[in-house]
Amino acid sequence: MVHQVAKQRSTVDLLPRHTLPVAPIQATASTTEFSQAGQQIARLIQLIQSFQQQLPQPMQSSQQHMGGHIKPNAPLFPASTQLDTLTLMGRLQTIVKDSGLFYEALLARWAAEKIPFMQVRQQPHNLGQFRANSPQIQTILGQQLELLNSGIIRIDTELWPQAHLQWLVQPDVNPLVQRWRDEQRRKQGEEPEPPAWTSELKLTLPQVGEIRAQMRLSQKHLTMQLQCAEPLVASLQEATTRLMTRLRLGAGVEIDNIPVSRLPQ
Repeated sequence: MVHQVAKQRSTVDLLPRHTLPVAPIQATASTTEFSQAGQQIARLIQLIQSFQQQLPQPMQSSQQHMGGHIKPNAPLFPASTQLDTLTLMGRLQTIVKDSGLFYEALLARWAAEKIPFMQVRQQPHNLGQFRANSPQIQTILGQQLELLNSGIIRIDTELWPQAHLQWLVQPDVNPLVQRWRDEQRRKQGEEPEPPAWTSELKLTLPQVGEIRAQMRLSQKHLTMQLQCAEPLVASLQEATTRLMTRLRLGAGVEIDNIPVSRLPQ
């Protein structure tokens, strides 16, 4: 019987290529917690993109992929300054704090009586020469939107004449994703996930050349690696012992041994 059926021939009508016998499947759940959070994130990203499109075109191109970009107009220190770590850290903290990128956060701290009003007055938004529609404030607005979207902060400045510092700090997880994760953890009665940060630093000094550092900080645990010109590798490796001691005692961080290698050619 099988071989008799196999010998029979029949024709099968093929469906036209432009039609499909399957209807699109509609989502059955549109109000789950995940979809609500996803819609909020998508809406926030849409708002950010909408604001960016409203910015002047030259500003958009200069701010693209830059995050919060801080670039002072003058060197931070005179050429004769004897620089130490605490002085440099304090000065960098000041220019970030007074850059205007965190204006809303400062307002919230002032409202909670944690900082004096004079600190708010020093922000670019409140200086007499800046109006709400001035190019400077528009630039800061664009940087704030990029910072909200990417979480990236860039500092590009001269420490003193001929000493150039470039510093990038960014979170391991996008801020919008991290906010959603933290919200889900709070709903489950858990603590927010501790943030982790990655940082890259390039310092160019006269008579020394270029020094680069890559760092990652997570829950007070710091990993770091350094690169410099080959003649400096030995001396910089020796100095890492003092650096690790100061970080452990002064900043209270756990730190692994710091490898030092020569810069790629």
